[in-house]
Amino acid sequence: MSVPFRLVGILLVVVLTAVGALFVLRDSASDPPLRSEPSAAATSALYLSDDTLGRLDFKSGTVEPIGQTPTTDVYASEGTPWIAYVVAGDGAQGGEDFLAEPVLRTINVATEATTEIGPGFNPLWHPTDTRLAYLRPIERRQCSGERCDGLFEVVVYDADSKASTVLTEPGRFNLLAWSGDRVLVADESDLAVTLSLGSKDDVQGLNLEPSELWDASPDGRWLLRSTSEGSTLVDLDTGRERALSMGRGVLADGAWSPDSKHIVAGVLNEARTKTRALLIDVPSGEVREVTDELPGILGVTWTPDARQFGFLTFVDRSNRTELNLCSSLDVRCEVLGPPLRRAILLRLE
Repeated sequence: MSVPFRLVGILLVVVLTAVGALFVLRDSASDPPLRSEPSAAATSALYLSDDTLGRLDFKSGTVEPIGQTPTTDVYASEGTPWIAYVVAGDGAQGGEDFLAEPVLRTINVATEATTEIGPGFNPLWHPTDTRLAYLRPIERRQCSGERCDGLFEVVVYDADSKASTVLTEPGRFNLLAWSGDRVLVADESDLAVTLSLGSKDDVQGLNLEPSELWDASPDGRWLLRSTSEGSTLVDLDTGRERALSMGRGVLADGAWSPDSKHIVAGVLNEARTKTRALLIDVPSGEVREVTDELPGILGVTWTPDARQFGFLTFVDRSNRTELNLCSSLDVRCEVLGPPLRRAILLRLE
């Protein structure tokens, strides 16, 4: 999951100009099916490399292209076959670094069903179901440099039912995380608190600066808070905080398990040149080492049954990455398949 205020080792800057359908699926009976129910073990990984959507088969170690994408602004639901992506609208000008007219679309990779939701950007999938939170502009954005002006609203869309719910009045927000059935956001007009949105009439303020929120648990009970003084687990039921012992370093990329019992988190060393992966047991607060220091950890994702997690790490100093598949039971990892060029890990299947 990607949180706007989360520190990552590498910032990927993408120029989005392409339009059209997400990709053209090949009609092949040999394509391995996507899961519809949680399985005991992942058999493949869905990834994006440049503009190519592909699948890495764990048993054979082979990679299979699925199709081309018109954009690299792609977001996959971890527990369902849905993918969201953002393209430029019809009125877009060529060479835009930021989209003044972003259009949000979805596609079900299993059925090839596609939907154009309409104006929207920054989609954020719920970690366990088909709900998608996103920002919907209510006026054309004026973009200059690294900022786009204009008002927008927070919307939740269900990819299966196609129903939409507006959660805010017009304003300027940043999506942070799902917390159970609620969406956590930063309101640019007041960055002293984090807003928890249930509906327009159900807005709560958390005593937490948005920059301190690393992520929230899928069940809505826990928050992981990260500050210069260290990291703590916040129990929203009791309000208590528990410090985590993770050694020196800064929290980087990572993800909460679907059952809310574990967190995989990358920790950058003080020089911010290497990253090690940790597994945090949420109920007890126990922290276990998953890897030694690696040259970056990217795209942490879990299987729906929470028994396995995977992430990409760089190969030497190149732009190639390799997939690490790990067990949350015995905290053992193995590298699978060949190195992938500039890959983004979308989900385990």
